[in-house]
Amino acid sequence: MNMHYGPALAALLGLAGCTAPQALPDHPGAVAAIEDYYAAHAWEEGARCVQPSMQVTQAKVLDDAPDHLVVEARYHWRDGRRSSKAAGFCSGFATRTFTLDDGRVVAMTGEQRR
Repeated sequence: MNMHYGPALAALLGLAGCTAPQALPDHPGAVAAIEDYYAAHAWEEGARCVQPSMQVTQAKVLDDAPDHLVVEARYHWRDGRRSSKAAGFCSGFATRTFTLDDGRVVAMTGEQRR
């Protein structure tokens, strides 16, 4: 990449992220509940990255009932605690399924603390 355009391209991509449609617009609070639950319970890479945080990038509703919601979420995750070269970089994209009852996450697929 031409270094002259690097900062401009990064700024443009950053602005594009600000205007992206919100995941699950018909379910206010669901994305925040998913991200909070993930931060409190998930790990990645066979427990090498044990304090990841996530940002939902896409979400697909698999089941929608009045008090029950099942969502397949595609997300970017990062464990800032393990971001040094010596410790290895913990970051990636993944997909998990979340079950919410009355807006609260009650189940999540994938690696997690018990």
